[in-house]
Amino acid sequence: MSDHLYVYFKVPDAQATEALPHWHRWMETVAEATGIGGTLMRRPETRAGMQTWMESYADVPPAFDATLDGLWRQSGLAQWISGERQAERFVDLDVL
Repeated sequence: MSDHLYVYFKVPDAQATEALPHWHRWMETVAEATGIGGTLMRRPETRAGMQTWMESYADVPPAFDATLDGLWRQSGLAQWISGERQAERFVDLDVL
């Protein structure tokens, strides 16, 4: 089984265009620091003036969450989001 980490958060629609290049750099920073590249996605619709964005990381080791959290605290990117980032870990199910 492999672990996957999904991190989702809200970005105000009015700031999304300006925030996007910062997130591309963030994803590069995470890959450089951990060796694990991620994918950045968003819901297609905007709700109440907010976009929901999600970072997806596959095959992550147990310590990845703590490393990601430490990088986040140093990133200065909190100004671009509304509320907190939510992280959830999932594992693959064996397919018979």
